[in-house]
Amino acid sequence: MLLGITQPTFLPWIGYFAFLDKVDKIIFLDDIQFEKRSWQQRNNIKINGQSNLITIPVKTKGKFIQKISDVEILNNKSIELIKKKIFYTYKNAIYFDEYYEDICNIFDKKNNFLLQLNIDFIKFFIKTLNIKIDFDFSSNYLTNAKKEKLIFDLCKLSGCDKYLTTVGSKNYLKDLKIIPETDTKIFYFEYKDVEYTQLDKNFIPKLSILDLLFNEGTNSINILRKGFKLI
Repeated sequence: MLLGITQPTFLPWIGYFAFLDKVDKIIFLDDIQFEKRSWQQRNNIKINGQSNLITIPVKTKGKFIQKISDVEILNNKSIELIKKKIFYTYKNAIYFDEYYEDICNIFDKKNNFLLQLNIDFIKFFIKTLNIKIDFDFSSNYLTNAKKEKLIFDLCKLSGCDKYLTTVGSKNYLKDLKIIPETDTKIFYFEYKDVEYTQLDKNFIPKLSILDLLFNEGTNSINILRKGFKLI
C-alpha cells in the first residue's frame, strides 16, 4: 500500500490532487495544531487576472492552541460572500454551470467546523476527478508523537510498505529512503506547473482546484497527471 499523509486544506491547490491521485490511502492530520492564516483556511483563485485569497474566518480569540478538528467557523455570512466571489469570478468559465451548484450545496450545509467543510470539499473533488483512494484520520491512531516521529508512527501503524511525500519534506526527513525501524520505502515527488485554459490571457499557477475544474472540466485529471513527477 502506498500511503500519503497531509493536512486537510481549504479548496486545495492543483498539486494536492495530483498527490492524492497517486496514493492508495491518505491519512488526514486532524489532531495537530491549527495554524492561523495557513492553507488550512484559505486558498487562491484568479480574480481579474490576478491571484487572490479567499479565506474562511474561524474562531481563534482566546484559543492560542487548538487542534484542526476543534476549529470552528466564525460565521456563515462569510460563506455567502465567498459564494458570491466565486460566482462573479467564474460565471463565464466553460464548465462553471456543471459544478457551481454542487459547490454551493457543500457551503450551504453550514458546517460548524472547518475540518468537516474541508473534508467535504476534498471528497467532492476526488469524486468529480474520479480519483480512487481510501481515507483515514491521524486521530484514529494511538500515538502522541510530533513532527517527523508522528509520520513514522502513522506509517508503522497503518501497515503501509511505501510512503509518498513532497520533495520539500526531504529537509525534516533528512533524505531518508526508509522509515526507521521498518521496511517502508519513502518516495518523494514534486508538482510542475502545467498551463491550462484560464479566464484572462495571463496564466497563473498554483491556484485552487476550483480554477482548473471550472475551466477544464473532465480534462482536469489529465492536466493533474502531467504535472506530477517522482524525484
